[in-house]
Amino acid sequence: MANSGGNSYIAHMKKVFFFFINFSICMHLNAGSYKVIYGENNRFEPNEIENSEIVHASKSVAAIISNYSLKKIGDQTEIVSLNLGDTINYCASVPYQEQTVAASCSSFLIAPDIILTAGHCIKTEWECNSKSFVFDYRQDLLGKKEGPYKRFRIPNSNIYKCSKILDRKLESDGNLEDWAIIKLDRIVKDREPLNYRKYGKMDTNSKLSLIGFPSGLPLKIAEKGKIRNDENEHYFVAELDAFHMNSGSPVINESTLEVEGVLVRGEKDVVNTLGCYDLVVCKEGTCRGEDVSRITTIPFEKYIY
Repeated sequence: MANSGGNSYIAHMKKVFFFFINFSICMHLNAGSYKVIYGENNRFEPNEIENSEIVHASKSVAAIISNYSLKKIGDQTEIVSLNLGDTINYCASVPYQEQTVAASCSSFLIAPDIILTAGHCIKTEWECNSKSFVFDYRQDLLGKKEGPYKRFRIPNSNIYKCSKILDRKLESDGNLEDWAIIKLDRIVKDREPLNYRKYGKMDTNSKLSLIGFPSGLPLKIAEKGKIRNDENEHYFVAELDAFHMNSGSPVINESTLEVEGVLVRGEKDVVNTLGCYDLVVCKEGTCRGEDVSRITTIPFEKYIY
């Protein structure tokens, strides 16, 4: 949990976030930090989405947040975090700068007490014990900032702990598998596990939605994604408007409403434009695409009973 005021922690967060962004820009890492916009920016708040079934599915997507950013106050928990615009010098055109950034990764419910995420999001038992899974981390549900430090508060009932890493894989070569199966500390009773593909592959013309927490922001839904390459057995490549901290997000087929995979890797998402950092925008068919671990190759079903 965060310390009483959290001010020293906030200052430390700002330094760490600034270092992380600069390091990511300068180094072409192979991990899942990089994502990008393809064509137009198709990220939306859940209450801006017309597809009610996709919005309903978003209720089962949880932010992974460090326990140091969560300060329990009675039956609520205060979120200790920066706003996006306070992390680095973004260009004025970058959206959501006034929103808080608390999430370190995304995840989603696949059984009443089992969460699925990217393997690089939860690597060790220490990370399992030091992070929480938070539902309804949404801008339209956060309400007003409260208390002496003017911070958002969320119900304790929306926060779940990592009980155990049931299974996990993270490969830097070969099949590039990247997934983690997490058992929660209790059953989630107020929302449903997501439906998922059981076998086979989707139609190559399928439209995809990405649900998660880009840049650590409250939940966003990116629509109108499409498949670029569907040949690899363990992952497919798609054009999705994704960013760091989107790792672990479910990629949902807009027609079948089934999870097709877990977002794990992608293109570099910000660029220094001589004075400020702007979002990388790729024309359709350009840049590397975003890698999505296939749901059909992740062995989580043996843990569901």
